[in-house]
Amino acid sequence: MMKANPYFVYKFGGTSVSDAERIREVVRLVVKTPHEGRKVVVASALGKLKDDPNPKVTDQLLMCIALAQDRDTGYNTVLEQLQSRHEAILQTLVSDTADQNAIRTHLGTLWHYLGELLDGVYLLRECSSRTWAAIVAMGERLSVPIIAGAFRAAGYKAIAIEATQLIRTGPQFLEAEVDFRMSGELIRKNLWSLGDEIIPIVTGFIGATEDGVLTTLGRSGSDYSATILAYALDAKEVVIWSDVDGVLTADPRIVPDAFPLANLTYQEASELAYFGANVLHPRTMLPLIEKSIPLRSKNTLNPDHPGTLISTDTQDTPSKVKGVTSIRDMALLMVEGSGLAGVPGITARGFVSLADAGINVVMVSQASSEQSVCFAVRQTDAKTAHQRLLDAFARELDRGEVAEVSRRDGCAVVAIVGDNMRNSPGIAGKMMQALGKCGINILSIAQGASERNISVAVLDRDAVPAVQVLHETFAMNRRRVHLFQIGTGVVGQTMLQLLKKQDEYLRNMLRLNFRIVGVANSRQMFFDPKGVTHDAVDERLDMGDPSNLDKIISHFKENRLEHAVVIDITASEKVARMYPKFLAAGIAVVTPNKRANTLEQSFYDEIYRVYSQNPVPYFYETTVGAGLPIISTLRDLVETGDQINRIEGVLSGTLAYIFNRMSEGVTFSKALFEARDLGYTEPDPRDDLMGEDVARKIVILAREAGFRLNLEDVVQESLVPKAYRTLSVEEFMEKVPELDAGWQVRMAEWQAQGLRPQYVGVINGDGSCSVGIQAVDVDSPLHYLRGTDNIVSFNTQRYFNTPMVVRGPGAGPELTSSIILADTIKTAETFR
Repeated sequence: MMKANPYFVYKFGGTSVSDAERIREVVRLVVKTPHEGRKVVVASALGKLKDDPNPKVTDQLLMCIALAQDRDTGYNTVLEQLQSRHEAILQTLVSDTADQNAIRTHLGTLWHYLGELLDGVYLLRECSSRTWAAIVAMGERLSVPIIAGAFRAAGYKAIAIEATQLIRTGPQFLEAEVDFRMSGELIRKNLWSLGDEIIPIVTGFIGATEDGVLTTLGRSGSDYSATILAYALDAKEVVIWSDVDGVLTADPRIVPDAFPLANLTYQEASELAYFGANVLHPRTMLPLIEKSIPLRSKNTLNPDHPGTLISTDTQDTPSKVKGVTSIRDMALLMVEGSGLAGVPGITARGFVSLADAGINVVMVSQASSEQSVCFAVRQTDAKTAHQRLLDAFARELDRGEVAEVSRRDGCAVVAIVGDNMRNSPGIAGKMMQALGKCGINILSIAQGASERNISVAVLDRDAVPAVQVLHETFAMNRRRVHLFQIGTGVVGQTMLQLLKKQDEYLRNMLRLNFRIVGVANSRQMFFDPKGVTHDAVDERLDMGDPSNLDKIISHFKENRLEHAVVIDITASEKVARMYPKFLAAGIAVVTPNKRANTLEQSFYDEIYRVYSQNPVPYFYETTVGAGLPIISTLRDLVETGDQINRIEGVLSGTLAYIFNRMSEGVTFSKALFEARDLGYTEPDPRDDLMGEDVARKIVILAREAGFRLNLEDVVQESLVPKAYRTLSVEEFMEKVPELDAGWQVRMAEWQAQGLRPQYVGVINGDGSCSVGIQAVDVDSPLHYLRGTDNIVSFNTQRYFNTPMVVRGPGAGPELTSSIILADTIKTAETFR
């Protein structure tokens, strides 16, 4: 009999059929699929119910076996619970009385047989592999008739078929070997004859011997059932439905940012599966590989997600690495000795001795000098494996040709996988560098000839951070950057709000995941390596520990967080003096704090000495000009060899506002009060009026230009008379109007000459610097400033006749925080 339309095979795991509502969704997914052709459904046993303390049905059956072996009649209670659960689902899904009774009668036979099997185990206090298979297989045998009934209740023709009629195996009951020739004949004979409209619902996980004795297919048995059927039917596609959106780049319990892959080759999927990834068992894919049948992994809870397509096609992706995975609880066995060099068969002898004991070698590596070979085995096999190798090399040990056969427990194997790693230089180096930066020691390394997999052995305690750092390093999704912000004042709060506002853009457009792992103010701090939401910062800070700057470094180190950034939004000298320590620890610094770059010259030199030894990003664009590109412009001039003749500029938005308002006829006191009310001044406005803030900015620019000087070397003109400098802030503000008369006289003199006063900082070509009032005429670009605008004029060897000018707003928390964020983005880009 010839098939007419192509077949599509759908397999549903336990979570997809855990209750009546989920089973209804299975019916909808199958009948509404866009696939044109004949459909075959493979189903597992009922899965674990949400919020139910009881495990999935298969695990409850295993519990029954254990209870029966212990002569505990509690297995009868578990059976009653299982029977009640199946009965409730049957009544909910199948309303037709005749069909419901027919299914109930069939299930009754199975329940009776299951009880007899467990009673036998109870009496004998043992469970043979044949009995074990018969008991555990009941989960699928009980669920499939109900699922078929649900299809019929929805108006579709469906029939329950036990795979014992379709899949022929050898006599191994627990992981039976499939006879593909005989199975193919049975599958085609039984399914082709059903016609196009009937949907067969087949039990997963089981088969039968030639004599009809039930067997099981082992790990991922239901998936295997689906691919065996697909192979026999030359199916167009297999769809495996589970509770995840496909195959993930890493275990989401280890890497919360793990994401589903759009495409995998069979070989990539096999490599990931071997290392324990939540993907098909390698054996399960063999039938598909032979006939190039594509497989798609999808999520019943999110059916609109495209899932992962596993096929023969290699898709080019931005990252050469498709996944990072690990095998825990491993041990390393090392055979070492100078007598091994040039001796054929050493590695083979090791393999044979371990194979004879039934021990699987997960990874092997050999030094090119041939003087050592390393085997990675399961921890449970370590003791036996060690003794086997000691026996195998006993003669060489006696002769001294083998120095020792050692064993190291508590290890893990971590692997990166991807077809596109082939012929891509630098992958292994990048892997080693990332692990090294994280302080993870590599015990052994192996790479297959296909270049599809690079595996390293590490200590088991390092397995989780190794997977995490490698997932970040190869940027398979969004680059995660760990931020610790110091300072929660006006600019600090604005920065947090900006991070929240831009989060979606940063993730989706720039592929950056800025994770806030900590925040500190002068009193308290918190650190959470998993990160906190922007809205939770204030609450976490209120509940935090006393501030301790040294602990920031230890927290980053202890949690092995790569791509660490401290954002210092304070004016604190104490914080600034931590910069060399941060940079030495590999923590980048982004800051508007002017202290670090204006402390004594020796400290400035120390920052750059540390930076030269450990070039971690250090960005401080906002220390001069808030949101203006003043420092970066000057750096470009210097780095390209231009000679600085003179730099001058208005560098205080506060003072610019005050002088511009006075030029408009407003009194000094009124202009100062306005600036304070608008948030332009420091809490003590004298900090602005004394000129020290401008002097610090001039020192920063002078040092950037290559001059060596200290803050005391800058000649400063203060706008605060000496008598006013010792007053309290309140007293000073009360007395400010007393200064208006003097300023009105000076303003009148300047205006009579067509001049406008500005508070100007100057750097001369010889490195001398000053800050103070300059009355500028109409030929000066400083004459035309308005509001809080800053302006800097660069007169250089190249820009001699017409200086280069940078102008724009120089004050405001929004402007400052926007450039802090820009510097943070630049920092993140250097991590790629």
